[in-house]
Amino acid sequence: MKVAVCNSVGIDAEGYAMIHSPSRWTNSTKDHSIFTYYPWQLAYCSSILKRDTDHEVKFFDGCLEKWDHDTFVEKVSNFGPDYLVMDCATRTIEADGRFAKEIKKRFGTKLIFCGPHPTTFPEEVSEYADHVILREYEMVVRDILQGKSLPDIMGLWPNTNIRPPLDVNDLPLPEDDDVSRLAYGMPGEPSSEYLEIQAYASRGCPLSCTFCVCGNISYQRPNWRPRNPDNVIYELQTLRAKYPQLEGIFFDEEVHNGSKKYILELTKAIRENGLDDLKYDVMCGQWPMDEEVLDNMKSAGYYMVRLGIETAGEHAARGMELQRKFNVPRLKQLMKHGTSIGLKFYGTFTFGGEGSTDDCDKKTLDLIRELLDRNLLWRFQLSISTPQPGTPFFNHMKAQGYLKDVDWKRFDGGNHVVVNRPEYSAEKIMVNFKEAEKLYEVGFNQRYNATAKDSFKNLQFNPNGEILLFRSSRMKQIHDVVNSIHSHFNKEVTVLAQPGVELELRKNPHVNEVLLYGDSHFNQKTFPENLLGKLKKKSFSLGVIPFNNISGNGYSEVKAIAKRSGIKKLVAVNVEGKVFDLENPGDFGRAHIPG
Repeated sequence: MKVAVCNSVGIDAEGYAMIHSPSRWTNSTKDHSIFTYYPWQLAYCSSILKRDTDHEVKFFDGCLEKWDHDTFVEKVSNFGPDYLVMDCATRTIEADGRFAKEIKKRFGTKLIFCGPHPTTFPEEVSEYADHVILREYEMVVRDILQGKSLPDIMGLWPNTNIRPPLDVNDLPLPEDDDVSRLAYGMPGEPSSEYLEIQAYASRGCPLSCTFCVCGNISYQRPNWRPRNPDNVIYELQTLRAKYPQLEGIFFDEEVHNGSKKYILELTKAIRENGLDDLKYDVMCGQWPMDEEVLDNMKSAGYYMVRLGIETAGEHAARGMELQRKFNVPRLKQLMKHGTSIGLKFYGTFTFGGEGSTDDCDKKTLDLIRELLDRNLLWRFQLSISTPQPGTPFFNHMKAQGYLKDVDWKRFDGGNHVVVNRPEYSAEKIMVNFKEAEKLYEVGFNQRYNATAKDSFKNLQFNPNGEILLFRSSRMKQIHDVVNSIHSHFNKEVTVLAQPGVELELRKNPHVNEVLLYGDSHFNQKTFPENLLGKLKKKSFSLGVIPFNNISGNGYSEVKAIAKRSGIKKLVAVNVEGKVFDLENPGDFGRAHIPG
């Protein structure tokens, strides 16, 4: 039989691109060039089926490929599956259900639905799905496709008997044949500063915060299962051998450092196996962490530690049941030590959570400002605490009549407030969230303070020619690059930009011309051909592309446009002020003169 294992539809009927996040909430955006997360649980499922059954198994990812309904249907129809396996979030269920029904209509395909939404609403989903799986699903899918007696399969609805957690050390490496794991890093998660592959050294979380999909839906009860360090090392070695261009690993599990003993063993194994030259970006918990753990992380090549801070309000922390996760004084101590040894910290903050008040969320704003002012917070993520169906947060809000809008497309954690409480209205939550968003620019400026003003000092190019700057980063960096160029070459700059920043650019006295190409990101397919011809006629001597990260990962489109523009010499300057020749990548950073 043929089995299609499918991630969600990439573009829904309203033109939103899905950012489907396994075991967390899924977001969406009109930006079709957005990254997507590696669907790790579905990817493990695909590998297990290929290992443990004789079926022809093929993996499809609509999110990665940005396939809309019609394209996804045609791609999977070419395969003609007997079974279709899908992991569905609340945000994606409408588009996923429509897609699956069309495949079933064409081929009589049996539908196996898994993930948070089917777990929460099995009766609703079973109206069109042949099999609905509750919670952790990989081994349940295998049992179905191995032909085991359906009533006896634990975790296959309506059998609600809780299936024991799977053995994470019995898992094969996740799917990396039908899709490339490296493809999820190009572009990768925006805060990852290198070309990183997402990997998972553990599964689950020992806590059970009221808003959490993982602790309340995926596994029903708190649990944390680490993989044997030797198992993890084998995966890292395999990935490095397959992808020589790999720069780092993003350990994106719920809590990478679930125990001190484990993280010390893993970091030691990384060092002893010569893998400490990779860059590691990790999701961690504060409560199992201490200075010794941070020291060992740094020595093993870890560069960014992500912490679920969530709130600075005690009332909100109690309402969300953060438990050991909430300790602001200790958080500051750890971040101070980690920063002093060269680690970068990324914090996640949520607004409008259960128990939060206007005062709580304002305290969170103050905490973000303080951490930025003290240079302890390198990057951060903001979310509107959205009660995902099946979580205690959802159940409590529904029971009290506080759900403002039960439209699943609005349950995305970033664009809408769906809870309206008498003591803290949806409007006030959004005001605080928008205020927090303003701090993104502050945070970027803090990171960019490391940029040397003499970055271009040793750069050689034809001084008689014109300079073209690509507006490919935030305006603070753009202005600094313009001013640095003028300082060293006494030349004005032409900027290729979007209409929304034209007026601000024209206020800079060192910008002599602004060329507009459109409102979107740089994209070869949509870039105007007539403008490309105009750029070629100008014969720019120097082209400069600012990167808002370290390595320039995610900038392939703007680099391709720049190379087609006939520019004599093309360089980039990254967020740390390092300049490198794009024609000679081996010269990365060599033109940088410390300030």
